[in-house]
Amino acid sequence: LKTLVPILTEEEKWSSEEQEQVLCVFINIATGHIAKNLLVEREDLLACLLRFLGHGNSQLQIAATTCVTHLVKSDDSGCLERQNRLKELGHFKELQALLSARPEVADRAKIALQYFQ
Repeated sequence: LKTLVPILTEEEKWSSEEQEQVLCVFINIATGHIAKNLLVEREDLLACLLRFLGHGNSQLQIAATTCVTHLVKSDDSGCLERQNRLKELGHFKELQALLSARPEVADRAKIALQYFQ
């Protein structure tokens, strides 16, 4: 994680394709029950996800939205805590704002929002 987060935080040094690939790594990590909680503990990663939800590049928005979806899925006992944490930080609100985005982004936002309780 320590080596991947800088690729997301130092936007000017990395291409959007490289950043999208890092987000895809986090999407895969976020599918594991224990790993979800570890990711939610990372303030820097959550800040990056929030920033990419509002990014101008729809591919980065889709990747960030998919990562959030995996983090808040209601398939384990820690999901409510993760959902509340992301709500507190503004991810839920940003997902709501994406409902008026391009259709492919809005569709992913709808999916993510369905998992929030």
